[in-house]
Amino acid sequence: MIFSLALGKVVRNAGIQTNGTKFYKSVQLLTCADDIDIIARSQATLKEVFLSLETAAGEMDLRINEETTKYLTTRESNNQQRYFQIKNLNFEAVQSFTHLGSLINVINDNSAEIKKRILMVNKGFYGLKRQFKSQFLSIKNRKNYIRP
Repeated sequence: MIFSLALGKVVRNAGIQTNGTKFYKSVQLLTCADDIDIIARSQATLKEVFLSLETAAGEMDLRINEETTKYLTTRESNNQQRYFQIKNLNFEAVQSFTHLGSLINVINDNSAEIKKRILMVNKGFYGLKRQFKSQFLSIKNRKNYIRP
């Protein structure tokens, strides 16, 4: 909770325009706990927003972890850079990453996400299969396993 408050203050102090709609802004921020996703229309805008966030975070003695920070572009390109550099930091380019449990990829294909979720549901169901068949549990209790 404290880190979320600090992150909110960093975003406010960075002076990034967060009002408006995704159609009229050149940058958007998705923040949750210790994650920030910067969505920008150009590399120049991305660098500008990153530097603003880095400066505001530095004022609160927060640092950006270069090893866990990744870069993903949605435009397909034959000469895709392996790293994106801002100042002396190099961010690795990736083809996909997981944000809040959802898989996001370059080609915006959600079939891998659907397969992953089906697999997770199957694991949960088959993990509880013995309880569903157990004679020691009443039918009422077995139905409670199924309810969300």
